Amino acid sequence: MVAITLPDGSVRQFEKPVTVRDVAASIGPGLAKAALGGKVDGTLVDVGHTIDSDAKLAIVTDKDPEG
Repeated sequence: MVAITLPDGSVRQFEKPVTVRDVAASIGPGLAKAALGGKVDGTLVDVGHTIDSDAKLAIVTDKDPEG
């Protein structure tokens, strides 16, 4: 099981490894469409990056400085 902690402190559990895009889609279709990448434990990655262990994740969109 992979636990993803979001910036608001909520935790999403997944049965298997997930991509940043998968996590964004689990939050909402608008975020999935807007997602350009993510910050996994502070490291900038693309939306196809696979997360296979517990991590902190912030979805990056064009509204973020990194976007």
